[in-house]
Amino acid sequence: MKSIEKPMDNQPIITSKRSVSSIWLLPLIALCIGGWMVYQDWANRGQLVTISFITADGIEEGKTPIKVKSVQVGKVESVRLNFDDNNVLVKVRIEPEAEQLLRENTKFWVVRPRVGTEGISGLGTLLSGAYIEMSPGDKGVEPKRYQGLEEPPVTSDSEPGLRLQLTSDNAHSLSVGETVLYRGFPVGRIEQVEFDPKAREARYGLFIKAPYDQLVTTNSRFWNMSGVQLNLSADGVNVQTGSLDTLLSGGVTFDVLSGENPGKKSQDGDSFRLYSDFSSVTEQPYAYYNEYLLLFDQSVRGLVAGAPVEFRGVRIGTVEKISFQIGELTGESDPRIPVIIRLEPGRLGFDDAENVLTGAHEKLRYWVQQGMRASLKSGNLLTGSLFVDFDLYPDADKANVIEFEGYPVIPTISGGLLQLENKLIAVLNKIEQLQVEPVIAQLDSTLSSSEQAIQQLEATLEQIEKLTRSKDTRALPEELKSTLKELQTMAQGFSPDSRLYQEMNRSLDTLQQTLKQLQPILKTLDEKPNALIFDAPKSSDPIPGGDTNE
Repeated sequence: MKSIEKPMDNQPIITSKRSVSSIWLLPLIALCIGGWMVYQDWANRGQLVTISFITADGIEEGKTPIKVKSVQVGKVESVRLNFDDNNVLVKVRIEPEAEQLLRENTKFWVVRPRVGTEGISGLGTLLSGAYIEMSPGDKGVEPKRYQGLEEPPVTSDSEPGLRLQLTSDNAHSLSVGETVLYRGFPVGRIEQVEFDPKAREARYGLFIKAPYDQLVTTNSRFWNMSGVQLNLSADGVNVQTGSLDTLLSGGVTFDVLSGENPGKKSQDGDSFRLYSDFSSVTEQPYAYYNEYLLLFDQSVRGLVAGAPVEFRGVRIGTVEKISFQIGELTGESDPRIPVIIRLEPGRLGFDDAENVLTGAHEKLRYWVQQGMRASLKSGNLLTGSLFVDFDLYPDADKANVIEFEGYPVIPTISGGLLQLENKLIAVLNKIEQLQVEPVIAQLDSTLSSSEQAIQQLEATLEQIEKLTRSKDTRALPEELKSTLKELQTMAQGFSPDSRLYQEMNRSLDTLQQTLKQLQPILKTLDEKPNALIFDAPKSSDPIPGGDTNE
């Protein structure tokens, strides 16, 4: 603007002056406010997170919210296909106050109506629509991309408790969400079910909620309680059922075997073996064992894998498998049936540890030298099941434990019905070797003689019968009775008071005196038998007072 200078003759002087018009203040203020709003919007947008899902079912761009415990903490910004991995990439914006929940173990899944073994969930989304649920993490750093879950987790990572891993060689009828029991009481859930193709084993993730997590110890045993379990084995018929919940869907239970030390409290992430049923727990409760090879020269029909191995009725192991795929045992040179068994030192009083396997093997080697042998015996006549029995046979041939194809071989003997059959065949062979015809001829002769003796005996009995029926025989008792009376009368005559007795006594006294008088005569005859014929020499007359020696 130009100013007007005044002329000398008092005319106004116009001069120019530069300034900013106040009308521009409004756009400037609007620009500042807009910039501040842009900054605030940028600062409050939060973290952009990429989540990978297999499908975008229920997810809408710009509408589907992100929630934590039913509180919205973000929104889906974009959804696009990922052709490289054949999945869907969902970009979500997380509000700043929730950014601290993004960690390595943060989980995302779509909440929609679901029907499963754990029940019906997500019914509220029928009216409001599906949304993405976020489970806050507490460890690690935020990854570049999250893998969304197709199924919601059974329990939250923040819930206090214990997470365990179960492994099994065979798949069981278990699924995510099924119950974990302790003596019939629910204490947890199955969180994960998968199969490892490399290890060829099924794996189950378990969550035991607090305070029941202290019930799990290092010596705890886990087994399947799904449905009804019927077992026909050498031990008989066994039927087991769980609760109504496990009967309809399935479940896992655990406990410490009776009489066993509970051990230390289990830690998070510990791994346990999952048994098919409780009988499997009692049959194979030990982790360490020695494998041995048995060669049977008889039929093994009725012997199956899992059959017990016993020593005089006490279980010491288990039959592992029956297979010809062992070295040269497929040819005609050795037709014996190979059976592989496992002997568990823990059943023999040893510790369930690896360092006792060698000592247990040496002890078994000693007993084999003392006559221990393996045989097949019938465990159930109804099912025809067989089991392996160990016992001492002192009369068995001497043998040692040898190695064959990497397996120690324990000697066997025939047992059960086959042993009885062999003995019967041996007896029949001996009978066949005997000269039966002469024996039969002698037997016929003996029978003929016996028949003649019987006939003579019958004739004798007839004569005796006739004799007993005659009148003379019947009169014998009366005659015998009178004879006895006469003898009794005669005996009374010899009593000390009778006259006959006194006369006989005097006669005996006279006879005694006569014998005394005859004694000198008998003595002389004894010294000189001719004294009765020749006279005895006369002696000289004695001279009184003379010498008697002359």
